[in-house]
Amino acid sequence: MGYRVFVRDVPQGGERRIVGEIDTWIKLDLVIRFNQPGTWQLLVKSGTTQAELLQKGRGIVVYQDGVADPVFSGQIDAFERYWTNDQHTAQGSVFVGGKSDDDLLYGFLAFPAVTEAGRPLPVEQLYSGTDNRPVAGPVGQVVWSEVDMAMGARALPDRRVDGLAVGPGSTAGPGVKDTLRFDSLGAKFEEWLKDKQFGYRFVWSPVSRRVEFQVYECRDLSKQVRFSTDLGNLKQFTWQLKAPTVTRAIVACQGEGSDRYLIQRIDSDGEAEWGVRREVLVDRRDIPLKTGSDGKPVLVTKAGSDGVEDIGAGPDGKEWTPELAAAKTVVADAAKRVADAEKKVEEARNDEEKKRAEAELTAMKAVEEKAKRALPGAVEKAKPVALAHFVQAAEDAAKKALKDGEKNGHFQIYPIDTEQIRYGRDYRVGDVVTVAADGEEHSDVVREVSISVDDGGRTDVTPKIGEQGTGEPLNLYRQVSEMREKLRKLEARM
Repeated sequence: MGYRVFVRDVPQGGERRIVGEIDTWIKLDLVIRFNQPGTWQLLVKSGTTQAELLQKGRGIVVYQDGVADPVFSGQIDAFERYWTNDQHTAQGSVFVGGKSDDDLLYGFLAFPAVTEAGRPLPVEQLYSGTDNRPVAGPVGQVVWSEVDMAMGARALPDRRVDGLAVGPGSTAGPGVKDTLRFDSLGAKFEEWLKDKQFGYRFVWSPVSRRVEFQVYECRDLSKQVRFSTDLGNLKQFTWQLKAPTVTRAIVACQGEGSDRYLIQRIDSDGEAEWGVRREVLVDRRDIPLKTGSDGKPVLVTKAGSDGVEDIGAGPDGKEWTPELAAAKTVVADAAKRVADAEKKVEEARNDEEKKRAEAELTAMKAVEEKAKRALPGAVEKAKPVALAHFVQAAEDAAKKALKDGEKNGHFQIYPIDTEQIRYGRDYRVGDVVTVAADGEEHSDVVREVSISVDDGGRTDVTPKIGEQGTGEPLNLYRQVSEMREKLRKLEARM
């Protein structure tokens, strides 16, 4: 299986034309990622005609034998000269590298204000627009719209990317809802597309001679693309089981001494299975709960400047109940009317005006006093809502501690390319494939593929399936535990 590397020019007339092929390279390394920028690095001999093709502003396009469309394209953003007295002698060599064209997305922010025509306001006019921008709709439509506004046809002239084709919109995919304010589009797309079975890519097209933005649905190839030791396309797999590091979480809220409210939650299954007991204290003094005289949680409050209990605001910054919000609005309105009436008394020009103003002031003070008397009742009715919220917050803190320290099992697999199943031809990043090992099967998305090719023709293609290698591996405890049990039974029969 071979790979061909072409060099594309800087954008001219809206196109990025191919200016030549590099076929004397020493080593090619590609990393292709799902919904994230990939990387590339090419080692070539310095001083050659082909090496001179690799210039700032240009990029590469990589084709794989037997695959019609490019498997990779990206911009040049790094050069590193390399010389040794044994391998890279004479003129030496140069590493040229960069990121995939998907990195375009990470150079743009989501502007918070747009015109009625759906075009972003220029930076110097953003002050006149909204402070943030809500977005909602099918994920395909939302991501297309953001790319089009940031760098496509609706983009500001100085932000528009030459040699880019955003293409038609899409209405595919599950719904997303968010609020944008100078967010990195790359980071937002990762968040929106997580677990959505949808992907995007920026890749050079030989038809349009532009980098094209594409949104696609992940293909379920779990029945067609399989990796296993029996098929000979699994180089290595490892699995591990670990006992829980936390089995008892004690959450400590506000309060001092005997007043401090504590809850404990226990992973009974983990303790019974592994024979361990491991406690942890979760200090959550930010949760305003204390222990009441009956041992139950009580909301911690303080007296406001008006003498009314202050129970704070809800997690969204609003009052705990509509009734409390209405009661506070009535008090504020009454206070304003009292202030207006006092001003009328001060500005009265004669006794008659002053008399009318004083009567109005007396009436407004009565309204204000009534509103103030009603406020504590509204606060009292809102307290159970606030209490329930903070009790749940303590429960969530305990669950999180147990979750972070729960028993876990990880499954690492290392597939390889064979003539029967090849990356690029049979599957790509974003596709769902299956791995079978020790009698268990696991289907997941191909998150990343590393390709390494040298001038001797040796090619290594290593896909990463699922969350392995991402820093957030899946906890496959049940599956791995079943694998271990099946293997134990098999060994017992032997």
